[in-house]
Amino acid sequence: MLKATFDIIPDNITSESMQNNLLLMEVSDQIFCYVLYDRESQRFIGFRQYNLDFIPGKTPLEALSEVLTGDPHLQHPYNEAYLVYHYTDSNLLPEKYFTIDLNKPVTEIVYGNATKGLLLNDKVDGWDLYNIYRIPRDVHSLLQTKFTTGKYWHYNTLLLSGVDRNSIEGDMIKVVIAADKFAVVAFKGQQLQLAQSYHYQTPEDVSFQLLALALQFGIDQETVNLRVSGLMDEQSILYQELLKYFGQLEWEQLPDETSSEEGFRNFPSHYFSPLLKMALCV
Repeated sequence: MLKATFDIIPDNITSESMQNNLLLMEVSDQIFCYVLYDRESQRFIGFRQYNLDFIPGKTPLEALSEVLTGDPHLQHPYNEAYLVYHYTDSNLLPEKYFTIDLNKPVTEIVYGNATKGLLLNDKVDGWDLYNIYRIPRDVHSLLQTKFTTGKYWHYNTLLLSGVDRNSIEGDMIKVVIAADKFAVVAFKGQQLQLAQSYHYQTPEDVSFQLLALALQFGIDQETVNLRVSGLMDEQSILYQELLKYFGQLEWEQLPDETSSEEGFRNFPSHYFSPLLKMALCV
């Protein structure tokens, strides 16, 4: 059984209590993780994450299949199960222009047609937008077979749905750092400019892309509110790289009305806040 890289699930949790929790899963090229949330108590019960690309002789799909069959906490029939796909092939389209026939041409004009994935779309709540995206067909088939009643969205859909446009003051860029990619949502005033994910290899890749976006949208890098979350802390090279170029960095926080099990307190809350906040949106 593949070993989890983050494991924050209480030892005393029971099968009966887990079935009543909400199960929210994120899957990408390299990562599979999930969060357990109790809606009634507004309490985050557990989180677990696996790296899918570190097993010699196994593809990420094979590693994902091993996790789905071997993790005991994924064998329960949850009342609510949700899938979040975090792949970079994603485009936003105004609702008034959207038709399902545009899924293929819009995706291929931006990302090409070398990858033959499954084309899906989400309506982005509160923004009069549709998100058109492409995901691996075999990953979707595997997860749909395992969670037959599960609902699914793209990562950028829920990341944007969780933003109240009336709460935005001035320019803001939200950045979520993962091991293999980072997600960005950029606003100039209350106007959405972009919601996209990018692969990166070095900290300089991240700062270069953010500076390019700030220049493209006329956003002042010294005054923009850069809200950061994900796997980064103040001692990391990436954080220091961002400090070179942006004047206002702020860690993304969870809503005050939520609580979490003790295991979460051993880590900074911004490590898990993106996925935890998505559990509040579904």
